Amino acid sequence: MKLPTLIIACIAAAVVVFGVRNFKSEPNPNDAAEQAASAAAVPVSPIKTVTSTSCPSDGCPISCAEDDTLLSAFCVSGTKARFADTLKLANGKLTATCGMGASSILAYCGRP
Repeated sequence: MKLPTLIIACIAAAVVVFGVRNFKSEPNPNDAAEQAASAAAVPVSPIKTVTSTSCPSDGCPISCAEDDTLLSAFCVSGTKARFADTLKLANGKLTATCGMGASSILAYCGRP
């Protein structure tokens, strides 16, 4: 082996050894805090999906939580879907229902 090749091989080996030694150093406690803060900053969708499958017995009446608003509702029958058959407003709360032909209802609720 020629001398320049031997020198380059030694330098490469030293870089690998020192790189591995520095890679195994103790983790910085601030890194964990930064990762936790970035994980907590994940945005949450303001739209929620609500489903009911009691349509054959009672028409699947569905409404949203107290602080949510019913945005849209679909009656599902097999592979087909249509808008809810009936929308009722009672005591300030909107409720959607389907006819007896539907197997489930899918509603979207959102915060105003």
